[in-house]
Amino acid sequence: MERNIWERSLEEREEKQKGLVREALIGAYAAREPLVMDLIFRFLQYEKKFPLDLVHKIADRMARITVCTIVVTHDEIKQIVKELPEQFAIARGPCACRLHTAGPLGPDARDLAGRDFRLCRQTPLNVDIQIAACGTKFGTLDTYRRIDKEELLALEDECFNLGLVSNIYIIMGGEAGICHCSSATCVPLLANEAIGGKSSVIVKGKFIARTDPALCDAAADCVKVCHFHARSLVDKDGEKVLSVDAGRCYGCGLCAAVCPRGAIAMVPRRA
Repeated sequence: MERNIWERSLEEREEKQKGLVREALIGAYAAREPLVMDLIFRFLQYEKKFPLDLVHKIADRMARITVCTIVVTHDEIKQIVKELPEQFAIARGPCACRLHTAGPLGPDARDLAGRDFRLCRQTPLNVDIQIAACGTKFGTLDTYRRIDKEELLALEDECFNLGLVSNIYIIMGGEAGICHCSSATCVPLLANEAIGGKSSVIVKGKFIARTDPALCDAAADCVKVCHFHARSLVDKDGEKVLSVDAGRCYGCGLCAAVCPRGAIAMVPRRA
């Protein structure tokens, strides 16, 4: 159901934006989002030194009660943007994660158009998008500004070329924002990896990558761009072959986009 949240009727989508508890949560969170991401990032640094795995898992489960984020392909996100109800506000501002991670963790983006799949570029800071009730609330902050769909569509193309993962944030059942994430600097993705890709907050998309072994030449471009470590090269009879862990595929579609032989297709994920 969550993966198809934007397929609800307009009335249902509007209804999910209401509620005193949700409004209070968004109001409290808007001005404090950078602080929240900083605290999580600091926790991840402590987690490298102390046995905090259980604490991490419990906190992840508790967070899931109110918030989750759903991974989508580039085609999906563009369609979702085009179909956003006109009354849903859109606001653009600084990524709360990169405020704390961009400097210490270095480059976090690629150049897909130039086929440079190294982490060779820095993602611009203002790639955080808030929509609907969150768009209205965040749009009042000095660090955010209201934008239209055309600007957002252009940003989606830019972030896709940077090799970032688009995902839809859901707060208490209603659309809240669009994030553009790199596993190198995104705090939720870093947190997900810290517990072995088992976060319940990050929801796999409705598509999954399927590779045709007859077409695959083990060029490994897909390995380089995968933010979820679902792909790797392994030795088999003295040759390098592609190994895919389907359980770690979140369905962002970056692997399919860069495969030089068209060996990867995005297919519906089985429920």
